[in-house]
Amino acid sequence: MNWFFKATVFKVMSYLPFGNTVYSFLQNNLTRSLLVTRSRLLQKAEIGNLYWEKFEELGVSKESLKTHLDLGSGWHPTIPLLFEAYGVKRQFLCDVVPIITPATFKSTQSIFNQLVGEGKICKCNPTPPNDRELGDLSEIMSVHGFSYHAPYFGIGSDQSGKIDFVSCTQVLMHIDRPQLIECFKEMFKALRPGGWFICTNHLFDIYSNTDKSISVYNHLRYSERFWRTLVNSKMMSFNRLKSRDYRELLELSGFEIIEFHITHGDEADIKSLRSLKIHPEFSSRFSEKELSEKHLYFVARKP
Repeated sequence: MNWFFKATVFKVMSYLPFGNTVYSFLQNNLTRSLLVTRSRLLQKAEIGNLYWEKFEELGVSKESLKTHLDLGSGWHPTIPLLFEAYGVKRQFLCDVVPIITPATFKSTQSIFNQLVGEGKICKCNPTPPNDRELGDLSEIMSVHGFSYHAPYFGIGSDQSGKIDFVSCTQVLMHIDRPQLIECFKEMFKALRPGGWFICTNHLFDIYSNTDKSISVYNHLRYSERFWRTLVNSKMMSFNRLKSRDYRELLELSGFEIIEFHITHGDEADIKSLRSLKIHPEFSSRFSEKELSEKHLYFVARKP
């Protein structure tokens, strides 16, 4: 699908009274993007294991990782289920708006336990059986030590200094810069001294995932005004920030950056980048190397 047409559809739907309902219907019945599948679960679990292994590499005691906040849990709470299997006792699942449903939670858990039983996720026991009725999400989650916060705003004050670690997986790119600094401050407040913030995030044009006719750097062609007015919407937002922006915001929020890994494009990507007319708002601020960034992975700590 043409990327600009897709963005326009999101824009129009964001103004409709029942736009979110229509969007969810299309995702469930047309694009099937909300469907819980083994492959999607395995991909998410792989990232969760990456986080867990990083803590082992840093020499972090697992006994100190008992309270977890998952920022942007999405429809399928795979990573919280994985951390539950690893012994994390209390978890806060956070989204901007309510997304998880009783049905998606239970179907995720069912497939998760199947994959654990097959030895394809981790060497751990399946999560406990959940026979709660589908009607009450909070009761279903309580069996696992989970609570759901959507919107999550205010959780920093509610859980001030109580969270051992925060994880965030491919979500920060959807948060505008002014909201992002507030989000980082919220996470900083929620963490205990010595608590951890671990994250993976895409830096390339996410519309290129579905529109193969555009470059992974297509987003660099447009001004902030064009992007804000004609592309971004309440339903779909892409902030186009680079790694330097994220580092600055983390440091402004008080975090100590422990690791900061950037993946750049390959030769074909660089060729594609050089073929584009980059908007001066980007070309005047960033080097070619910075513009070629595609992925970010960082580990930060509250002193």
